[in-house]
Amino acid sequence: METEYRFGTGEIEAVLTTDAETRYRYFIKRVADWEQVWSLRNAGGWVLAATDEGRQVAPFWPFQAFAQRAAVGQWADTEPTSIPLESFMERWLPGLAGDERLVCVLPGVDGRGPVVQPMALKDDIQDELDRLE
Repeated sequence: METEYRFGTGEIEAVLTTDAETRYRYFIKRVADWEQVWSLRNAGGWVLAATDEGRQVAPFWPFQAFAQRAAVGQWADTEPTSIPLESFMERWLPGLAGDERLVCVLPGVDGRGPVVQPMALKDDIQDELDRLE
């Protein structure tokens, strides 16, 4: 396996401009294939966003390149940081669920993305991992 994913010409833009369901499926497939997830952090910790209803949401991306594109505006002082998939599945998602936070998967060009329950995301990633075995 290669150590770094090679994006096709225009792939990042193409993914970011697709609908939420397509981005969700892309995220699931890529994190299962590469066994890592990316988010943004700074000296204060990991970034959080909020739904229109005010629920806290943790955003995640499948590759550093996507997270880097989101490190602008209010997140300009952040750095993309990888999370091993095993840690994400075993600690992060249950922890987010316990804190009653939601997960935003691969926000698009408008900063919005599919928002799901952490344990639903865990189940979907596990289903993809099982399929790959």
